Amino acid sequence: MTIQQAGERRAKPWPVFGAGGLETGYVRRLIDFVDARLYLADHRVLLLLKCMLCGDLPAALHARARESVLNFRFSLLEPGQDSMPLWTENHQITAATAEYLAGQLFPDQVFQNDGRTGARHMRGAQGQLMLWMSDRFRFGFSEWLSNTYLAFDLAALAMLVDHAEDETLARAASMIADVALTDVALHSFRGRFAPSMGRAYTEQVMHPERAEMAPIWASAFGDDPPEPDIEALSSLFVARQQYEVPAAIREIARDQPVRRVTSSMGLDANEVRSELRAHPQFPRTQGLELTRFWWGMQAVTTPETIVESMRLMRALELEHRLLAPLRRFRRLPDRALTPTLLALNPITMGAALHRANVQTLATSNYLLSSVQRYQPGGFGDQQHLWHASMPGGIDVFGNHPGATELLQESRLASPGLWVGNGINPDIAQHYNVLLAQYDLQQRKGKFEGRRQELVHIHFPFVLFDQTRLGPTWVAGRRGQSYIGIVASHHFEQISETEIVQRGSQTGYAVVMADDEEFSSLADFLRELKQSRLSLNGHRLSLASPIGGFELVWKGDFRVNRRLVDAQYPRYDAPSVQAPRNPEQLVVTGINHELRLDWMALTREEIKLGG
Repeated sequence: MTIQQAGERRAKPWPVFGAGGLETGYVRRLIDFVDARLYLADHRVLLLLKCMLCGDLPAALHARARESVLNFRFSLLEPGQDSMPLWTENHQITAATAEYLAGQLFPDQVFQNDGRTGARHMRGAQGQLMLWMSDRFRFGFSEWLSNTYLAFDLAALAMLVDHAEDETLARAASMIADVALTDVALHSFRGRFAPSMGRAYTEQVMHPERAEMAPIWASAFGDDPPEPDIEALSSLFVARQQYEVPAAIREIARDQPVRRVTSSMGLDANEVRSELRAHPQFPRTQGLELTRFWWGMQAVTTPETIVESMRLMRALELEHRLLAPLRRFRRLPDRALTPTLLALNPITMGAALHRANVQTLATSNYLLSSVQRYQPGGFGDQQHLWHASMPGGIDVFGNHPGATELLQESRLASPGLWVGNGINPDIAQHYNVLLAQYDLQQRKGKFEGRRQELVHIHFPFVLFDQTRLGPTWVAGRRGQSYIGIVASHHFEQISETEIVQRGSQTGYAVVMADDEEFSSLADFLRELKQSRLSLNGHRLSLASPIGGFELVWKGDFRVNRRLVDAQYPRYDAPSVQAPRNPEQLVVTGINHELRLDWMALTREEIKLGG
């Protein structure tokens, strides 16, 4: 049975045209925002286009909206300077979707910013959309598992499914929405989505129920779809009319068996040239094509990318504030760029989203998720490297608080107190046990603020049913779930939600369990106290009743002396298995199976046993 692209689902009408009448003030605010080309204006132009596509605006308001759309800057390659960072992965899809739909709506009109007709904008955007979606199917999302940015991607994809007149493009958008929601379903815990993430924010990791993904999760998988919040881009998914979430993915999200998921997402910066050259659909070798991918993963100032980045900046005369660190390189010859970058060692190198090998263990009682061996000793940015979730809205995670001299005009600077890491740890996970080792003695970087010689853990004591804290350990119980952390150095409780471990070289081990193994916190604690964690040089070792674990800084990770590989396939989970760079995916639920063939662009769902 082929999944239909239309007619299966009819959501509530776009609420701007509700029973109370057209909210003209809302539309005018969108127009003003779009005209100013402020940060997230590409989101606002999508919402404005939704208003234009879903109802009849009064003639004068429609004319003003039309003028706003025709004057918008949709691409980094178009003339103009503004506050929109259109090069990152999520902005690439939101801006290209807006450009395509604007061109479709006004094919014969001349767009004033670059003088091209709507038809030409539509053709160019369609090519970029197919390329972007093909890369996501093949490589996954560079902004891996972000409960902010996956929501923006899904909103744009839902707009394409709802409104793209080209059936092939709409079907491709449905397939990439399937891939994104498969990721969400696999890494969720009791309706909350907070695994390891490529880009994260403090509020969203401490309170996943407030993240942009929360209404999308409820709409895709919940029993009671939420009302669309027209101020949020996620409303485009919540109020969708055509895209139907496949039953197989819904079954994975709603059923919570014990599952271990390993997955590879994105590319390392030094893989991009070879991988894009070998791409079966869209082989790329030119500087602009490579740079578009690199900038999508925020690899702007890395040794692999600095030459092409500067060529693009010079060619386009880019002056965006987020690119200000590049100004000092503008007059250097190409041969001097990489040596200068390495000499300066700027913390902006940490913004690059390299390939993430993510492991998530989820049970009905807890979730433990981390990215393996991710750039240890390098600078961090917004990467959220490990996260534990428990019932009652309990979220536990740790980081090295970072500091930057760079200011952000649109969001809090990163890395920060709870966002990202000043210096990345070396992390390895084996099922319900995670080891994290920190070495804060790395060379100071340009633009780096004062480096703190401590790491801390968000541990909300007040939300647990029971907690215990010792000199080098902490443990907590919530319902039938347990978490314990054993440290190489003393723990210091700072507040009701924070514990600190001081020192330039430290480490800890996280252990999770539930009532299938232990009958009480005291029972769990007896075993935890038998665990011995030692840090000798760069060798972090855990000797415990459940086994021996050894993590060597940037070296081997061994469990009971056996080497554990941290390089993962694209998917390895009970419901989906695929090698890196797949061309087909099969997602198996309880009663349904979803088959996605990207090369043939077919999307099929089969009822098992039928």
